[in-house]
Amino acid sequence: MLKVLYEDLYSLEEQHWWHISKRRAVRRIIEKNNKTPKPRILDIGCGTGKNMEQLQTLGIVYGLDSSLQAIKYCLKRGITNVKLGRAEKTNFPDNYFDIITLLDVLEHTDDELTLKEVQRILTKEGLVIITVPAFSRLWSKWDEILHHKRRYSKTELKEILIKNNFKLLKLTYLYSFLVLPTFLIRKIKEKLFKNFYPSDFKLSNKTINTLLNILSQIEFSIADKFSIPFGTSVFVVAKRNT
Repeated sequence: MLKVLYEDLYSLEEQHWWHISKRRAVRRIIEKNNKTPKPRILDIGCGTGKNMEQLQTLGIVYGLDSSLQAIKYCLKRGITNVKLGRAEKTNFPDNYFDIITLLDVLEHTDDELTLKEVQRILTKEGLVIITVPAFSRLWSKWDEILHHKRRYSKTELKEILIKNNFKLLKLTYLYSFLVLPTFLIRKIKEKLFKNFYPSDFKLSNKTINTLLNILSQIEFSIADKFSIPFGTSVFVVAKRNT
């Protein structure tokens, strides 16, 4: 990811509804499913560290990222339990983590190798929480800028998880209210900005930001009980099938 995008991420993670909603969903899942007191948690692809700040209230947190720029922003937040490394080969011990998060990370990696590595370092009863961008039809210039290798359907993600010996506890789309706006806005931006594509990380006005935050909260309350049939992200909770 470009240096300027890490700057955007660092400055907006605390306020932007999308980041807030993702942290809220992860927290709710951990509080609902974790049975281990003071669990060891690994945030793979920890970015600038805001997710780790929240996870630190739930357990002992480690961070891993392949970008030195991301590590520097984590240190700027005062987060030191973070190291440079790859999702496909973390160099952590076998059966070490009770919870692993891959929040919009799997699409950047060799997903088969990453899931095999997660399987190796996750404890027998451990949880893995994954978010990925949904639907190849939503592929845009923004995916290319973020160095995505792919987008996923629920079926595709389910198949690769089962293939790598995971048992799914929760599988749903999220942000159903964004599908049409995302498709239209990104297509328009691609037409208008031929040589420079503006960042999608930018914060919308406060009213819209608040509204989208409320909508995402309502949607996840529904997704907690049912599976949302479409959206811009896929949300998965799984454990080792052993």
